[in-house]
Amino acid sequence: MRKKTDYRVIAENELSAGERDRLDGRQSSAAAARDRHAALVAWAKRDRPGFETLARWVVATCRVGREVEASDSLTAAGIECWCPRERLRARPRRRLQAVDIFRPVFRGYIFVRVIPDRYSYAGLLSAARLRGLMCDGGQPYLMPPALMERLMLAALERERKQEDSENLPPLPDLVGKRVTIRSGPFAEFAVTVRRLLSKRRQVVVEIPIFGAMKEVPLDVDLIHL
Repeated sequence: MRKKTDYRVIAENELSAGERDRLDGRQSSAAAARDRHAALVAWAKRDRPGFETLARWVVATCRVGREVEASDSLTAAGIECWCPRERLRARPRRRLQAVDIFRPVFRGYIFVRVIPDRYSYAGLLSAARLRGLMCDGGQPYLMPPALMERLMLAALERERKQEDSENLPPLPDLVGKRVTIRSGPFAEFAVTVRRLLSKRRQVVVEIPIFGAMKEVPLDVDLIHL
């Protein structure tokens, strides 16, 4: 049976001159490496001179599932990035309550805004665990400003709809009840509610079409009891 090795902290005055020189050299090398890394990352930061005038959006790739980690690292380093997320309702397990989870919309991709030159790209790839940059013709692809604006507006609209849906009252239990359609091609039809689509604020009703009963989803505002 092996004996447990005992470790003891060595005081600095116990080191030989050669050991001190080697330790100082390692510390100096580590400090120099940190300085070189910081100087490289600085090229990709948003406080770089001329950033607001020259910066463009590029697409960085990372491992799927590491998008949030990578974007947090970039933000902490002072690099502007965008990782839109969608909120999903996780199914409850056993007696636990359902919880909201936030999943990146673009799996494996992060949008980053930098000045488009090789110095920024090198600093960007050094700042976080990224796989690379999406390229076109061997060069990092620069996202068209109009497309980026549409993507961001769409993300804001999706967030707004989610927030609005949280403030709406829950749908009443209408399953099996007879209701009347207010307007549209089936106005004044008396129909039976078969299912509720709570997230869409819709009800599924049965309507006679071509001699058969068909299920049709309707906005809840289009019916009344």
